[in-house]
Amino acid sequence: MSDHLTSAINDFHALIERDLGAAESQLAELRQRQIEQKVTFGDRAMAHSLRPTFMTEARYNEVQDTVYLIRQAILVIAAHFFNDRSVLEDELALEEWELELASIPTNVIRLSALSRMDSFLTNGSFKFVELNAESPAGIAYLHELAGIYGELPVFQEFAKAHPVRFVSPMVHTLAALVQTYHEEFGGREERPSFAIVDNLDVPTIHEFNLLKAYFERMGFPCEVVAPQSLECRDGWIYANGRRIDILYRRLLMNEFYAMRVDCKAYMEGYVAQKTCYLNSFRTKLVHKKSLFALLTNEKYTACLAPEQREAIRKHIPWTRVVRDEVTTFRGLRIDLVDFVRSNRKYFVLKPNDEYGGKDVTLGFAADQSEWDDALQRALGRRYVVQEVVDIHREPFLVKTDAGWNLVPTIIDLDPYLNGPLMGGCLTRTSAGNLANVTAGGGTLPMFILRHTY
Repeated sequence: MSDHLTSAINDFHALIERDLGAAESQLAELRQRQIEQKVTFGDRAMAHSLRPTFMTEARYNEVQDTVYLIRQAILVIAAHFFNDRSVLEDELALEEWELELASIPTNVIRLSALSRMDSFLTNGSFKFVELNAESPAGIAYLHELAGIYGELPVFQEFAKAHPVRFVSPMVHTLAALVQTYHEEFGGREERPSFAIVDNLDVPTIHEFNLLKAYFERMGFPCEVVAPQSLECRDGWIYANGRRIDILYRRLLMNEFYAMRVDCKAYMEGYVAQKTCYLNSFRTKLVHKKSLFALLTNEKYTACLAPEQREAIRKHIPWTRVVRDEVTTFRGLRIDLVDFVRSNRKYFVLKPNDEYGGKDVTLGFAADQSEWDDALQRALGRRYVVQEVVDIHREPFLVKTDAGWNLVPTIIDLDPYLNGPLMGGCLTRTSAGNLANVTAGGGTLPMFILRHTY
């Protein structure tokens, strides 16, 4: 952590400590505003810290340059290897139905128009652990949280000495959706209509409503609708009686496939390609966690430029699909299963296509028996093993049952990508080992310190 960032954090904590009574009042206001404005995951407020996260301009630029290089590396590897079905089946571990849906022709060129690269802050750097290429969430929550924090007296006092800026993922997401619709899909409506499509009984329903309200404020008609309620007329998708130009797909493909019999219009509209689906079904090709097994395997990276390989070396941990094979680890030939079994403290096991920390096993937090069992389960299913990241813990002055205390906290730094461009960052925090919201972590807006480098 840079001296400038440390100094700014210390100054914010000093402002809290200067009047703990006022701090408690503002913390209560922060929570109440989230409840009132529905900035909640289900009924749970997203932010629990009076201090948001901060980043220097230099670090933001570094993250931006890095995600660009890694994204370009993915595209190069895709161009070289994604026409080889054995790579898709064996290395990415895609299922037959996923390949069938991905093969449906679409006018959208990009494998993922909207994505998010999830990383952890390390001491002095950051490491990406997966790419959420299908349906990244958190966009509207961050936009609303930034506004709430901006009105807190402690934040306003801090900003007098430390000017900040906020990059809103919601602003960038809307722009990316409309740009892709016009430039790639060939859409002709100047103000296209939207349908945000997902199950309506999910805890992120409040975010869908926040997105709808923002889109409509910007002049774009918008509906929030379940996939089963869609209609398809002459190839066009209709939602709540409105013809839809852009279907903003928040429904995960795994969830769609499980209920596909009840979602015939959803499928019919995608095949017809009159309504623009974003993201397209092709996102599965780059959504799997096993994508990082290609990025960290010399067999697939020889086609990359030196600066792309260097970005991967510095910012992506070694990853492999869990299976009986001989492979390489830092230049050494290893028997994968035996090596992972014998070195559990250095690895993490996780499903190839899950979210929220579900079924993740951290080797350093498990005993040998638990690790052996997890590895055996992984061999019978679609899992990846990844080198564990040495996560940095940043101090947050937070209210606990014992009073105000500095709590070492991990920060999950997740930049949003709109095609090749970065549009803000999600930051999730936790005092534990997992920072996912579904695993109980908190969500904070990230402000960039404008006068520090």
